[in-house]
Amino acid sequence: MRNRHVLKIVALALMSLNLSVFAGEDKYSQLAIEISDAAGESLRDKKIAIIPFSYADGRDGAKDGSVISERLTMKMINLQKFEIIERSVLDKVMNELKLQSSGIMDANSTKELGKVLGVDAIITGTLVERTGGKIEINARLIKTETARAIGAAQIIIEKDWLGGDEAIVQPVQQAVYKPKTQGAAPAGTHIRGKNEYGFFDLFLGFGAPNISLEFANPLGNIKLTANASDPDNHLGINYSGGDRYCKSVKWSELVSEGVGPIAMRIGGFGKGAIGGDLELSLEKRNIKPQSTTWTLDNGSPANFTFNSEDYLTVTSFGMSGDLLIRHAGERVNPYFGMGLGLSLNSIELPYVRGYTASSAFSRPVEQMGIGFMFRIPVGMRIKIGDKTQIVTELRYELNSIGFDRDIKSEDDRIIISGAKFLIGMGFNF
Repeated sequence: MRNRHVLKIVALALMSLNLSVFAGEDKYSQLAIEISDAAGESLRDKKIAIIPFSYADGRDGAKDGSVISERLTMKMINLQKFEIIERSVLDKVMNELKLQSSGIMDANSTKELGKVLGVDAIITGTLVERTGGKIEINARLIKTETARAIGAAQIIIEKDWLGGDEAIVQPVQQAVYKPKTQGAAPAGTHIRGKNEYGFFDLFLGFGAPNISLEFANPLGNIKLTANASDPDNHLGINYSGGDRYCKSVKWSELVSEGVGPIAMRIGGFGKGAIGGDLELSLEKRNIKPQSTTWTLDNGSPANFTFNSEDYLTVTSFGMSGDLLIRHAGERVNPYFGMGLGLSLNSIELPYVRGYTASSAFSRPVEQMGIGFMFRIPVGMRIKIGDKTQIVTELRYELNSIGFDRDIKSEDDRIIISGAKFLIGMGFNF
């Protein structure tokens, strides 16, 4: 009988202990939920950092603050509403910025921490010792962009861990500070500096680069006649000198017209001055009607007139990359560089004869040609928002394109070169 009473007392004690532990745990859940509800939809990326709490009276509370922030972190993770910065990353950044490791920070420190970590908000607060071994937790959710508190919550918990605020210990290492659905952050996560960023640009170019066009055949069988429509006339142009076979027929520095480039690129800058980008572009160019000169077999230039605007049309799809050097300013980043690339070009010559349309020697010539691209960009990125920039650029660009009209002995070439002005929008990440 006595044993039964003892068992009942033990069972009641265990139940009371479990309820007490559950109640304590539930307090942290309550705190996490209240802070999450306070955030609402005001945070864009849902990325936050939790800073260990400190005592309001200024006493050293390293262990108490770390334990409480660790338990709150686990509850925030379980809500699966936020991406939480890993503690090791947070400590490293705060040491680099020479910020205090816990407690309330001033507005400038809060904004700086937000920029470097890329977080929308931080959770911080103070502790107040109560009677009976209890601690009052006053938590605040602070938006880093404005350094204003957008939410607050208060709970009172039992201090149920060993040690106390008099013990100076190393901060608790947190293994994962991300929602389960997103996975854990790598242990060696790189933290970007103030002037370190990636970018994605969309832009449009303007300009009238020159076009050089040469038909070249070492066998000397490029035939010209007095009648452009003559089936024996290879190039579809009137030649006043009668029938002639040439090794080279060339026009230099022809004025062009067209559109582009229309382009997008992705790139970035490191902590120093060096950066780079990769670009995809689309451009269409044709020879503008004009009076110019031409040379036959590299002889003396003679007068020539293009009466039509469709003698040559080139549509180019470019894939290129640049090495960039910039000056990192507060709002303006001027830069210059050098780039190389390849182009895939659709060449249309409606009056020229070849074997591209059929097995018979006929017009038009429609052919794809591979080009080599070289350019020198000089520009600036002007900050207009936290993640947006206006991009302006003046570049010299050369696109050298080979083709052959499907005649094995030929080595024809189009060179499009000149200055272009580009303007567009950049988006940082």
